[in-house]
Amino acid sequence: MDRKISRRDFLDGMAVAAGGLVAGGALSGCAAGSWGGINEVTTPPNGWNYAGQGNPSYPPAMTGLRGSTNPSMRIPHELRDGIFWSGSRPITSTGEHYDLVVVGSGISGLSAAYFYRKAHPGASVLILDNHDDFGGHARRNEFYPDGKLLIGYGGSQSIEAPSAWSPVAKGLLAELGIEPKKFEKFYDQKFNERWKLNDSDFFTNEQFGRDFLAVMDGDTQTAETLKNAPMSAAAKTAFLELQDNPKDYLPGLSDAQKKMKLVGLTYLEYLRDVARMPREVLDYMQTYTSDEWGFGIDAFGAIDSWALDYPGFSGLKLDRSKPYRFCGPTVQLQWDTDEPYIYHFPDGNNGVCKLLLGRLIPGTGAPRTLDEEPLARIDYSKLDVAGEQVRLRLNAPCVRVQHTGGSIGSKTVDVNFVRDGKVYQCTAGGVVMACYGTMVPYLMQDLPTEQKEGLFFGTKLPMVYTMVQLSNWRAWEKLHISHTRFLSGEWCVAELDYPVSMGGYEFSKDPEQPILVHMIQMATKPNPNPRGGIGPGRRELFGKPFASYERTIRDQLTRLLSGGGFDPAQDIQGITVNRWGHGYALEYGRPWAQFWPDGPLPSVIGRQPYGRVTIANSDSQNRAYADAAIDAAHRAVAELG
Repeated sequence: MDRKISRRDFLDGMAVAAGGLVAGGALSGCAAGSWGGINEVTTPPNGWNYAGQGNPSYPPAMTGLRGSTNPSMRIPHELRDGIFWSGSRPITSTGEHYDLVVVGSGISGLSAAYFYRKAHPGASVLILDNHDDFGGHARRNEFYPDGKLLIGYGGSQSIEAPSAWSPVAKGLLAELGIEPKKFEKFYDQKFNERWKLNDSDFFTNEQFGRDFLAVMDGDTQTAETLKNAPMSAAAKTAFLELQDNPKDYLPGLSDAQKKMKLVGLTYLEYLRDVARMPREVLDYMQTYTSDEWGFGIDAFGAIDSWALDYPGFSGLKLDRSKPYRFCGPTVQLQWDTDEPYIYHFPDGNNGVCKLLLGRLIPGTGAPRTLDEEPLARIDYSKLDVAGEQVRLRLNAPCVRVQHTGGSIGSKTVDVNFVRDGKVYQCTAGGVVMACYGTMVPYLMQDLPTEQKEGLFFGTKLPMVYTMVQLSNWRAWEKLHISHTRFLSGEWCVAELDYPVSMGGYEFSKDPEQPILVHMIQMATKPNPNPRGGIGPGRRELFGKPFASYERTIRDQLTRLLSGGGFDPAQDIQGITVNRWGHGYALEYGRPWAQFWPDGPLPSVIGRQPYGRVTIANSDSQNRAYADAAIDAAHRAVAELG
């Protein structure tokens, strides 16, 4: 378990912007107690100065603590804790004026720059980001076993259900040359069938008294696959009934009455109090929703569980002819879609970001075509070059955005940011805040109180995406699995990377070759209201040293794969931990979001334009999807006029 390996740690901070010359206390209106809820002034285990190892000129290949490195998190946390502006800080004017400044270089920020330039050809644009890499959560991870490139992703995964995307988002894909149909060839859809790999569940000793791998028959469990599972006979019978032949657990009620009953229940409450499932079944189901929605069945709604065809609802015989208004926004949006989950670049949606970058800043090495994307290598020294119409300035956290002269009627906006420990100021004709919405109140002190509250409500769910480089995948093939759901433990999912080959990049062809394994941890603590579990989960995530993650990764993979001859000391060659304190945008859903769908919606209140400043990012759409980030960018640019 303790063989030395190359290790990469990705931490998430906030895509924020910088400040100016103020007296101590002048910006105290957004101290921690005002908007941040319960925040603790904390220091990361490796200290604030730790930025990772390797050549900073090419961030995707750096090692150590990565993603939102400790330096990138420091200033946002100081703003949050109300200490950044203590004392006085001189401001140095850069003499720069841009038609547009974008705060945040994720999918939404890059899309905003693209849409603005499309509407205003020749416009000058500056994109600021506190990180040392672009893409927001859409990050690229690179590994080099025996000199061969393996490409992974550190966050935003795929172009999901593209048929349901808005005309705007579909149009952007088309303009970037991203043809979803091509992924039908890029993605090896027969991979699992060819290698006889299946889905699975892993019963843990901690939860069930004995470790046990239950390999599914196709995509379901059966009496045979659960035969030796550590559950009582009664619990197995109850679960199989729930999965295969559920009763009408709400007899005597009309269709409308049944649906309204589900609106008021979590999935856990439905299984426990309505379907009367035994405790063992509830334990078995707890992580069923975790990786997709960011929290377990204790908070996920029964009405959305019905709409998504989760176990237990077919006996209710409810009308599905049209989207039900109390279901969550994505559930309604994707109601009639039936598309495979194959629209995936090797580096996830970093591929979308790189293609955007290729349109915005030519000459950086960014790809111009779909086929160029996987092997395209960005020259980071060319992202912020004087004289270019579009510039992307990394390691430049924004600390304040304010209309010139303090008047919302001003035609220009002062944007303050930090470089090399000093505060600088440029001006802009307009600003798109494409950073995390929860940071905007700290950057814009003069926003109305109600708007600040709406922005802070959108705090994102903490999560960890880890890529583990294996020397081979013989154990997976021997056990006949490609994916497993852990029923308890730090990691809720482990799966072989998606089999995508495109643009000269080739996925692993047989079990003797190296491969990446994707592991997921959703850190929101159990709570019927997921917002109540975000803070404790984020603080725990932030305080863990890499060694803690590494130990649990090795432990859970070893227990999962030991029956296939897995040896962690020999088989694990590298680990990249992409730790996102602010990960998935929190999607509204019943029963916890009582204001849904009739409003008023915090996201709508929070994203209102404020003079020459507009607000983007997926959290302003309360949907954790790439199309939401794109739609938000288009709206924000349109609002600038």
